[in-house]
Amino acid sequence: FTRPVAVILSAILHHVNDDEDPAGIVRYWRDHVPSGSYFFISHFRSGNNPETAEAEMVLQQTFGRGRWRTDAEIASLLDGLEILDPGIVPASLWRPDESDNPWNSGERRELTVWEHLIAAGLARKA
Repeated sequence: FTRPVAVILSAILHHVNDDEDPAGIVRYWRDHVPSGSYFFISHFRSGNNPETAEAEMVLQQTFGRGRWRTDAEIASLLDGLEILDPGIVPASLWRPDESDNPWNSGERRELTVWEHLIAAGLARKA
């Protein structure tokens, strides 16, 4: 690892319980890649409402393990990295300039329950 790389943690860390140290997984790679490397994360996120709580319950029963985290908890997994704009947001809102984004063109629609459940973010090692 002499040149910057991309570390992709897509749909991984939400399967790692707190006692298994998901932040340690990120920290390991952060400490072993050179400056200028990027980290992409997607993660199940807590929606803090009855609809997403129900979806979380269904998925938890299906997978049998894992941890849904708040945006702040997801961001804390990227400790020591610079989280780039637009930050930790629902994955469908991550690139607001895309034509299929529900917030684009002034036509806003409500995100679905499932869209609220998946967050994404990009960070860079300084």
